[in-house]
Amino acid sequence: MRFCIIYPMIKNIAALIPAYNPDREMTKLTEKLVKEFEHIVVVDDGCAEEYGEIFDTVAGMGNITILHHEVNKGKGCALKTGFRYILDNLKDVCGVVTLDADGQHTVEDTKRCCERFLSFKEEKDKYPVIFGCRDFRSDTKIPPRSRFGNRLTSRLMKFFCDISLSDTQTGLRVLACEDLEALCEVKGERYEYEMNMIFELHDMGVPFDEVQIEVIYLNENESSHFNPIKDSIKIYKVFLKFCLSSFGSAALDLILFAVFSAVFKSFLPVVSGSGKDAIYAPVCMLFGRWAIDHVAASVVIARIFSGIFNFNINRLIFKSKAKDAVTSGPKYFLIWIIQMALSAGLVSGLVKVTHLSELLVKIVVDTILFFISYKIQQLWVFKKKRK
Repeated sequence: MRFCIIYPMIKNIAALIPAYNPDREMTKLTEKLVKEFEHIVVVDDGCAEEYGEIFDTVAGMGNITILHHEVNKGKGCALKTGFRYILDNLKDVCGVVTLDADGQHTVEDTKRCCERFLSFKEEKDKYPVIFGCRDFRSDTKIPPRSRFGNRLTSRLMKFFCDISLSDTQTGLRVLACEDLEALCEVKGERYEYEMNMIFELHDMGVPFDEVQIEVIYLNENESSHFNPIKDSIKIYKVFLKFCLSSFGSAALDLILFAVFSAVFKSFLPVVSGSGKDAIYAPVCMLFGRWAIDHVAASVVIARIFSGIFNFNINRLIFKSKAKDAVTSGPKYFLIWIIQMALSAGLVSGLVKVTHLSELLVKIVVDTILFFISYKIQQLWVFKKKRK
């Protein structure tokens, strides 16, 4: 681990700026940065020829290294290029602070984030990642598209991943060099990389901390290359993958429920009534020691098969190691029993009371139980131990 000492001029944290067709704001930013940082790296991400003058001006300021991509590869790829250069060439730094080239981050805020990083005391000697976060609740200078996108993403991230972060799209971040090797392997070449980086750091057990920063939007943020539709789709694919994986077991459960329910109704005698009001003979389970109606029996049998499938899928989703199954297995089994009992009881009872479709009632009941079960599994069953 690289240990840090705070200097008047920041020598042990490198400043990294990924740039694509930047305006003069980047020149103003680097003019101030050279007075505060000994190491500055700017990545030219395949900019057009007319922007060469800006990079020539920046390169002539002194302690600035310009790295070039022949073609535009995306912000994620530019960050990885900078990370790799810092790892290979700047052995005396312990961290890197990333900034956007459009002038949204002040040098004062950048320094405060670096100071928070350098002064951070962690019992197990683990440096945090510092996020420079904007105040999306009260600051009226933030455009509606950014305000809505960030708040929605923050809430989704809290629910699905148990990650508390008020500004998920901030480009101002201070990262430890010891984490850069892993971050270079994270998937994503464009804006989705910054989201994937958050998930990877969380899975690595890196502590998160925030520093509130000034909100700056120059020229209505026209120099920003964030596409609210195309790039948001890439970002939310992370959540969609989880939903597809999680609902896969629910689909299996519903299919098996429908199959067993139809099978039971095909051979069980009708005790009373007819049609939708028909009451069938109970199903004997546990070698005849337990008799329940065909709806509850279908729920139980379907849940046994889908539960086994769901446990293994959830272990992958929450990235639980095989050795942790010894502790997570019994916890999951307890939740599974409770959820199955609630599902069987509620579905059976509501069908009798409402006379609605068995499948429709089960979908509604299991959807509600799914969200409750997910949070319990996230916060208790597969809870990660922080490093």
